[in-house]
Amino acid sequence: MPSPTARTDRNERLHALRRQLILDAAGRVFERDGLEKTTIRAIAKEAGCTTGAIYPWFAGKETIYGALLDESLQRLHAHLADAAATGDAPAAARRAIRAFFGYYAERQTDFSLGMYLFQGLGPRGLGREMDEKLNARLRQCVDLLGVALGRTKGWDAPAVEVEQMNLFTYLMGLLLLLHTHRLKSLGQHADALLDNYCLALEQR
Repeated sequence: MPSPTARTDRNERLHALRRQLILDAAGRVFERDGLEKTTIRAIAKEAGCTTGAIYPWFAGKETIYGALLDESLQRLHAHLADAAATGDAPAAARRAIRAFFGYYAERQTDFSLGMYLFQGLGPRGLGREMDEKLNARLRQCVDLLGVALGRTKGWDAPAVEVEQMNLFTYLMGLLLLLHTHRLKSLGQHADALLDNYCLALEQR
Protein backbone atom coordinates (compact mmCIF):
# COMPACT_ATOMS: atom_id res chain seq x y z
CA MET A 1 0.00 0.00 0.00
CA PRO A 2 1.50 3.39 -0.92
CA SER A 3 2.70 5.54 1.96
CA PRO A 4 1.00 8.90 2.68
CA THR A 5 4.05 10.67 1.25
CA ALA A 6 3.92 8.61 -1.95
CA ARG A 7 0.19 9.32 -2.31
CA THR A 8 0.80 13.04 -1.79
CA ASP A 9 3.58 13.06 -4.39
CA ARG A 10 1.36 11.19 -6.85
CA ASN A 11 -1.53 13.58 -6.29
CA GLU A 12 0.72 16.59 -6.77
CA ARG A 13 2.01 15.18 -10.06
CA LEU A 14 -1.54 14.49 -11.24
CA HIS A 15 -2.63 18.00 -10.27
CA ALA A 16 0.34 19.52 -12.10
CA LEU A 17 -0.41 17.38 -15.17
CA ARG A 18 -4.08 18.39 -15.22
CA ARG A 19 -3.17 22.05 -14.86
CA GLN A 20 -0.64 21.76 -17.69
CA LEU A 21 -3.17 20.02 -19.94
CA ILE A 22 -5.52 22.95 -19.44
CA LEU A 23 -2.76 25.46 -20.15
CA ASP A 24 -1.65 23.64 -23.30
CA ALA A 25 -5.21 23.47 -24.59
CA ALA A 26 -5.81 27.12 -23.75
CA GLY A 27 -2.66 28.13 -25.61
CA ARG A 28 -3.99 26.54 -28.79
CA VAL A 29 -7.39 28.21 -28.40
CA PHE A 30 -5.91 31.63 -27.64
CA GLU A 31 -3.67 31.42 -30.69
CA ARG A 32 -6.64 30.51 -32.85
CA ASP A 33 -9.31 32.83 -31.40
CA GLY A 34 -7.50 35.57 -29.45
CA LEU A 35 -8.16 36.65 -25.87
CA GLU A 36 -11.42 38.49 -26.50
CA LYS A 37 -13.18 35.69 -28.41
CA THR A 38 -11.94 32.75 -26.36
CA THR A 39 -14.36 31.16 -23.90
CA ILE A 40 -13.84 28.77 -21.00
CA ARG A 41 -16.18 26.38 -22.82
CA ALA A 42 -13.85 26.37 -25.86
CA ILE A 43 -10.82 25.75 -23.65
CA ALA A 44 -12.62 22.88 -21.88
CA LYS A 45 -13.58 21.32 -25.21
CA GLU A 46 -9.98 21.54 -26.45
CA ALA A 47 -8.72 20.03 -23.18
CA GLY A 48 -11.31 17.23 -23.22
CA CYS A 49 -12.81 18.19 -19.87
CA THR A 50 -15.80 20.04 -18.43
CA THR A 51 -15.77 23.75 -17.65
CA GLY A 52 -16.16 22.83 -13.99
CA ALA A 53 -12.81 21.02 -14.12
CA ILE A 54 -11.05 24.28 -15.01
CA TYR A 55 -12.28 26.54 -12.21
CA PRO A 56 -10.40 24.83 -9.36
CA TRP A 57 -7.21 25.93 -11.15
CA PHE A 58 -8.16 29.20 -12.81
CA ALA A 59 -10.76 31.88 -12.06
CA GLY A 60 -11.34 32.61 -15.74
CA LYS A 61 -9.81 32.84 -19.17
CA GLU A 62 -7.84 35.96 -18.22
CA THR A 63 -6.13 34.08 -15.39
CA ILE A 64 -5.19 31.30 -17.80
CA TYR A 65 -3.88 33.77 -20.36
CA GLY A 66 -1.82 35.55 -17.72
CA ALA A 67 -0.35 32.26 -16.49
CA LEU A 68 0.60 31.22 -20.03
CA LEU A 69 2.22 34.55 -20.82
CA ASP A 70 4.04 34.67 -17.49
CA GLU A 71 5.52 31.22 -18.07
CA SER A 72 6.48 32.16 -21.63
CA LEU A 73 8.32 35.28 -20.50
CA GLN A 74 10.13 33.32 -17.78
CA ARG A 75 11.29 30.82 -20.42
CA LEU A 76 12.45 33.67 -22.65
CA HIS A 77 14.41 35.21 -19.77
CA ALA A 78 16.15 31.90 -19.04
CA HIS A 79 16.86 31.47 -22.75
CA LEU A 80 18.47 34.92 -22.93
CA ALA A 81 20.41 34.85 -19.67
CA ASP A 82 23.36 32.72 -20.76
CA ALA A 83 23.58 34.36 -24.18
CA ALA A 84 23.67 37.85 -22.68
CA ALA A 85 25.90 37.42 -19.65
CA THR A 86 28.38 34.67 -20.49
CA GLY A 87 30.78 33.83 -23.31
CA ASP A 88 32.93 36.06 -25.47
CA ALA A 89 32.06 39.73 -24.85
CA PRO A 90 32.44 40.98 -28.46
CA ALA A 91 29.85 38.43 -29.60
CA ALA A 92 27.45 38.89 -26.66
CA ALA A 93 25.04 41.17 -28.51
CA ARG A 94 24.84 38.87 -31.53
CA ARG A 95 24.19 35.84 -29.29
CA ALA A 96 21.45 37.65 -27.37
CA ILE A 97 19.84 38.97 -30.56
CA ARG A 98 19.86 35.51 -32.09
CA ALA A 99 18.52 33.98 -28.87
CA PHE A 100 15.61 36.43 -28.64
CA PHE A 101 14.70 36.13 -32.31
CA GLY A 102 15.08 32.35 -32.33
CA TYR A 103 12.88 31.93 -29.27
CA TYR A 104 9.91 33.65 -30.87
CA ALA A 105 10.61 32.51 -34.44
CA GLU A 106 10.30 28.89 -33.30
CA ARG A 107 7.33 29.50 -30.97
CA GLN A 108 4.52 31.23 -32.80
CA THR A 109 2.08 30.54 -29.96
CA ASP A 110 4.38 32.31 -27.50
CA PHE A 111 4.73 35.22 -29.91
CA SER A 112 0.95 35.47 -30.26
CA LEU A 113 0.60 35.46 -26.48
CA GLY A 114 3.25 38.15 -26.16
CA MET A 115 1.48 40.44 -28.60
CA TYR A 116 -1.10 41.08 -25.86
CA LEU A 117 1.44 43.39 -24.23
CA PHE A 118 1.52 45.63 -27.30
CA GLN A 119 -2.19 46.43 -27.64
CA GLY A 120 -1.78 50.06 -26.66
CA LEU A 121 -1.27 51.86 -23.39
CA GLY A 122 -4.02 50.07 -21.53
CA PRO A 123 -4.56 46.46 -22.62
CA ARG A 124 -7.86 45.13 -21.38
CA GLY A 125 -8.81 41.90 -19.71
CA LEU A 126 -6.02 40.83 -17.37
CA GLY A 127 -6.31 43.61 -14.80
CA ARG A 128 -3.82 46.15 -13.56
CA GLU A 129 -1.87 43.84 -11.25
CA MET A 130 -1.33 41.17 -13.90
CA ASP A 131 -0.50 43.78 -16.55
CA GLU A 132 2.17 45.25 -14.29
CA LYS A 133 3.60 41.83 -13.47
CA LEU A 134 3.80 40.81 -17.12
CA ASN A 135 5.31 44.10 -18.22
CA ALA A 136 7.92 43.75 -15.48
CA ARG A 137 8.77 40.28 -16.81
CA LEU A 138 9.09 41.69 -20.32
CA ARG A 139 11.28 44.51 -19.08
CA GLN A 140 13.65 41.99 -17.49
CA CYS A 141 14.05 40.33 -20.89
CA VAL A 142 14.67 43.65 -22.65
CA ASP A 143 17.23 44.51 -19.96
CA LEU A 144 19.13 41.33 -20.83
CA LEU A 145 19.43 42.62 -24.39
CA GLY A 146 20.94 45.74 -22.79
CA VAL A 147 23.40 43.66 -20.79
CA ALA A 148 24.60 42.05 -24.01
CA LEU A 149 24.84 45.39 -25.80
CA GLY A 150 26.86 46.83 -22.93
CA ARG A 151 29.27 43.92 -22.98
CA THR A 152 29.78 44.10 -26.74
CA LYS A 153 29.95 47.86 -27.20
CA GLY A 154 31.05 49.14 -23.79
CA TRP A 155 28.32 51.78 -23.81
CA ASP A 156 27.31 53.63 -20.64
CA ALA A 157 23.91 53.08 -19.02
CA PRO A 158 22.00 55.91 -20.78
CA ALA A 159 23.20 54.74 -24.19
CA VAL A 160 22.32 51.13 -23.40
CA GLU A 161 18.84 52.22 -22.27
CA VAL A 162 18.15 53.79 -25.65
CA GLU A 163 19.78 51.10 -27.76
CA GLN A 164 18.11 48.15 -26.05
CA MET A 165 14.69 49.61 -26.84
CA ASN A 166 15.73 50.29 -30.44
CA LEU A 167 16.87 46.67 -30.68
CA PHE A 168 13.70 45.33 -29.06
CA THR A 169 11.57 47.36 -31.47
CA TYR A 170 13.51 46.02 -34.46
CA LEU A 171 13.25 42.40 -33.29
CA MET A 172 9.50 42.57 -32.66
CA GLY A 173 8.92 44.17 -36.06
CA LEU A 174 10.99 41.52 -37.81
CA LEU A 175 9.17 38.74 -35.96
CA LEU A 176 5.81 40.21 -36.88
CA LEU A 177 6.80 40.31 -40.54
CA LEU A 178 8.06 36.73 -40.26
CA HIS A 179 4.93 35.30 -38.66
CA THR A 180 2.54 37.17 -40.95
CA HIS A 181 4.55 35.92 -43.97
CA ARG A 182 5.19 39.48 -45.14
CA LEU A 183 8.92 38.85 -45.42
CA LYS A 184 8.33 36.12 -47.96
CA SER A 185 5.98 38.30 -50.00
CA LEU A 186 8.64 41.02 -50.00
CA GLY A 187 11.32 38.60 -51.13
CA GLN A 188 13.30 38.93 -47.90
CA HIS A 189 14.85 36.41 -45.51
CA ALA A 190 14.88 36.93 -41.75
CA ASP A 191 18.32 35.38 -41.21
CA ALA A 192 19.97 37.65 -43.77
CA LEU A 193 18.29 40.75 -42.36
CA LEU A 194 19.29 39.81 -38.84
CA ASP A 195 22.90 39.18 -39.85
CA ASN A 196 23.05 42.58 -41.56
CA TYR A 197 21.64 44.24 -38.45
CA CYS A 198 24.19 42.54 -36.20
CA LEU A 199 27.05 43.44 -38.52
CA ALA A 200 26.00 47.09 -38.67
CA LEU A 201 25.71 47.15 -34.87
CA GLU A 202 29.18 45.62 -34.41
CA GLN A 203 30.74 48.13 -36.81
CA ARG A 204 29.35 51.18 -35.05
